[in-house]
Amino acid sequence: MGKEIPIRNIYYLLCYAWNRLSEGEIVDVSKIDTTELADLFATVLINGTNHLLRKGLDRGYQSISDEIHAIRGRIDVAVTARRMLIKHGRVCCSYDDFNVNTLPNRILKSTIRFLSGIPTLDTDLKKRLLVLYRDLWQIDDVQLTKHSFRKVQLHTNNRFYRFLLNICEFIQGAWLIDEHTGDYKFRDFVRDPKQMALLFEKFVYNFYRFHLSDDYQIKIERIKWAGTSEVDPELSYLPEMKTDISLRCSGRTIIVDTKYYLDTLQSYREAETIHSANLYQLFAYLKNIATRGGSDAYAEGMLLYPVVDKKIRLSYLLHGHKVSINTVDLGNDWKEIKSELLEMVVN
Repeated sequence: MGKEIPIRNIYYLLCYAWNRLSEGEIVDVSKIDTTELADLFATVLINGTNHLLRKGLDRGYQSISDEIHAIRGRIDVAVTARRMLIKHGRVCCSYDDFNVNTLPNRILKSTIRFLSGIPTLDTDLKKRLLVLYRDLWQIDDVQLTKHSFRKVQLHTNNRFYRFLLNICEFIQGAWLIDEHTGDYKFRDFVRDPKQMALLFEKFVYNFYRFHLSDDYQIKIERIKWAGTSEVDPELSYLPEMKTDISLRCSGRTIIVDTKYYLDTLQSYREAETIHSANLYQLFAYLKNIATRGGSDAYAEGMLLYPVVDKKIRLSYLLHGHKVSINTVDLGNDWKEIKSELLEMVVN
């Protein structure tokens, strides 16, 4: 890409992509000037966990089996007899204890411990993580695996926990261990076009859902081919058409297709043009959705790319359909990004 995307903007992209913008705004990243993602995630976890501590950590029931002096819950007769506990004035009891040693809290604590061991982490952040880790002494560690995240159950009032667990899961999947040194290194998804394409698509979709849902119907939809075939009546051999984003408002339909390339334009015989496959795909959407009639008959289309080396604003009228090709500069101040994206559809 041209201009490097600031770390705080990556944070906003993730918050939108996870549909956790409101929760993400609880953690202030406006003053972060680091270029290291590890420092960003450490800051978010420190501030986010301290926010939970001020509110009070979530509690849950934990099944415990223990040798105690007073009867509590259910007595395990077999274990008590086998260990001859009665002689020592104890019994083995199984009971439920209401405490903070829940799976979400254990994941948070274990991620804090993991981050504190990243060699490239800012020294001050490492110290703050270790202090926070000690403050969570009532909570056990847990091995961080994909399965541990799948087991988490949260009630509807725990949206901020879900946001922090999104961060923890992202961290768990983004760091790789170096087989030669044993050190952890970050899987730099920012430089991976496929990963960034998925993030960019989800970001734009949820951005418009968050900011335009009062006036627009916003969804991802499948478009059927307007055709027939005697040998393939169900048209099953034709590729699926699924929009990245469909917006509808007061007699207007806009199909937005997001793309993420290292080069916004393609070169052919020393001339720069729009990527032909992108335009053909969008045009197929527009012509096939037009058969539905109504506002879809004159649906508009937009190809949206991140800025690489220059801003692009192109507009055409193709067979009755307005088609625009736009770029958004993810290296800009966040207010400018927000303004750009809204201006593209609200006019």
